Amino acid sequence: MVKKITILFLLVSCTNKVKKTSIIDGVMAIDIYHDQKVEDPYRNIENLEDSTVVDWLEAQSDLAFKTLNTIPKRQFLIDKQKEFDQEKAYQVSNITSTANGSYFYIKTMAREDIGKLYYRPDIDAEEILLYDPYQYKKNSEDKYVINYIQPDWDGKKIAVSLSKQGEEISDVFVIDVKTNSVLSGVVKNCNPNIGGLQWLPDNSGFIYLYFPLVDTKDPTYGLNSKSVVYILGSDSEELQEVFSKTNNPVLNLKPEDYPLVHIYKDYDAFVFAEVSGSSSFKDMYFKAKEDLLTDETSWELLYQQSDMVEKVVLVNNDILFLSAKNSSNYHIAKTSMINPDFETPEILIPESNDGVIKDFEVTKDGIFFVRVKNGVEAKLYHFIEGKEKEIEIPNPSGKIGISSKGPKYDFLQVSTYGWIKDNTSYEYDFDKNTFKSLHLDPLSHYKDFQDLIVEEVEVTSHDGVMVPMSIIYKKGIKKDGSSSTLFYGYGSYGYSTGPFFSTGFLSWVTEGGILAIAHVRGGGEKGETWHKAGFKTTKFNTWKDMIACTKYMIKERYTSSEKSAIWGTSAGGIMAGRAMTERPDLYAAVVLVSPAVNMLRCETRTNGANNIKEFGTVKIKEEFEALLAMDVYHHIKKNVEYPATLVTAGVKDGRVVVWDPAKFVARLQAYNSADHPTLFAVDYESGHGGMNNTKLKAYELYANALSFAFWQTGHPEYQPE
Repeated sequence: MVKKITILFLLVSCTNKVKKTSIIDGVMAIDIYHDQKVEDPYRNIENLEDSTVVDWLEAQSDLAFKTLNTIPKRQFLIDKQKEFDQEKAYQVSNITSTANGSYFYIKTMAREDIGKLYYRPDIDAEEILLYDPYQYKKNSEDKYVINYIQPDWDGKKIAVSLSKQGEEISDVFVIDVKTNSVLSGVVKNCNPNIGGLQWLPDNSGFIYLYFPLVDTKDPTYGLNSKSVVYILGSDSEELQEVFSKTNNPVLNLKPEDYPLVHIYKDYDAFVFAEVSGSSSFKDMYFKAKEDLLTDETSWELLYQQSDMVEKVVLVNNDILFLSAKNSSNYHIAKTSMINPDFETPEILIPESNDGVIKDFEVTKDGIFFVRVKNGVEAKLYHFIEGKEKEIEIPNPSGKIGISSKGPKYDFLQVSTYGWIKDNTSYEYDFDKNTFKSLHLDPLSHYKDFQDLIVEEVEVTSHDGVMVPMSIIYKKGIKKDGSSSTLFYGYGSYGYSTGPFFSTGFLSWVTEGGILAIAHVRGGGEKGETWHKAGFKTTKFNTWKDMIACTKYMIKERYTSSEKSAIWGTSAGGIMAGRAMTERPDLYAAVVLVSPAVNMLRCETRTNGANNIKEFGTVKIKEEFEALLAMDVYHHIKKNVEYPATLVTAGVKDGRVVVWDPAKFVARLQAYNSADHPTLFAVDYESGHGGMNNTKLKAYELYANALSFAFWQTGHPEYQPE
């Protein structure tokens, strides 16, 4: 049982000249958790309606952006990203194909800031412009971006989701592909980033996740969401619930759960409902397809979270699934939908020591799956008649994405990803065992990246565990400790970091820096065991792995502590922030983007209850102790020399509310004994980590972070006068 006592008083801080322009008086709260007293000296910042807090945030933002603008080559980095962008006439994303061979995608021209929706009747046909988001609410000053598209099963209609720049909540409407006309009213309060949009089998409408509240500052934002159906032509404000806490009370859904419906194929006999959230595995229910929109039949349990199922594919009355149960590196198994058995299913493709099975698809020609070693070496396999065979892809790849049209079709789309090569998508020819490039997105060889080298190494961590790390640098670089090095990592939710191609990050390397991506525990690079080794009470391994990787790079003379910078985004803020507070001597600069740094208060902010599944709750003593250990804010100590720090936050953020990093900034500015800048760049037009931003906003985010890191690591061309 948690005892909580709060005592309020003013905290007065004396600071040096660097900090006087940005200091805020704190209001102390003293909390008692499990008989342990915890002081929170800036609790008042959590009140975003307080005019003092509002004024302070504005002053912080003004000072940060003015300071960043004084860095000589900041604008150069923005212009360089534009130059990279213009090496290709356009870029394509969100490629989606349908059973009839149609393709839909978002295409952004080199000199455009926002992408438009295009369509091709088949891959070789001439493209057709379907929708320009500039036409949406033309009289509004807000910019809207297409953040999600989903064609119906026949490719005759497409649902288009638009959100304001930086926001997640969307407006959705449907376009008739043939006539290019809008068929429906606008559906509001939709969040397609969670669960997507699910077309009904007869294409009469779609199911989406509805958020009752859309104000990201409201503590109840994200709670009591529900899956509702919208029938074309009906009133979108009259919500028909399909799967929710209120219409399925016997399931005991929690307010923070996301109740999602999945319709995998229009011809499947069953539909599915998932209790989703931040946990890796979910409870799954099912119904007969014809009973989907009726309340007369209840959802039946298919499997539980403890069955550790990642993905399912229905093949007639059998279900094929990817699972980590008793297989940290995952296996693919089969059971019957009529009498499901997830305890002792038939194992089709067993776990392997050669890597983690990340995905699989079922086609008319068998099962295709991807196995990845250390999160950076991906291979594609074909499983048929009880045997698996590796398929040679056109280019060696660190990451492979696959998609199919289901077990009735001989169709497989394969996308390859790497650190220094542009992403490429192909169609696989089953008969010839060859790949045909889709040619939707033109390839560029990027002359600036021709001389880059990628090293994949493993580093011994604090407890002897080997941690993978990817190192990217220019050919001919000297290992004399003089190179500015940017460390990046994440390490949460079982998510594997990379490989990913980013001209933003690579601009750091083209400027002479070294990029080091540490695949720390808490991610999924080495399977579910790797995730659980950086989870709740073992979270300390996440930042200790990063510290070990930093020490390795210094020892091997890639860099030195005065040349080292570290970047953490969102939950990666735990990794970067705790590496900074535990070993401030290792880094000259820290960049935190929308960081979660006050984990002890995580449950009180938007999206907080959902994250209990990954990080823990203060209500349980052991998990409280783990949350306190991973709380960056509470590990800032007085009279310690901390590195220069740039923190960015978006006022529209619905995942890490702005007061979380704001408290960290205030405490760091007050306690840091070093004469280093602590900048808080608050963006009033952005959301979480640059999500759903325009291209220019993305360029600016990279330029701010990288120019700051170069400045603080002593790059001569980035020193303000």
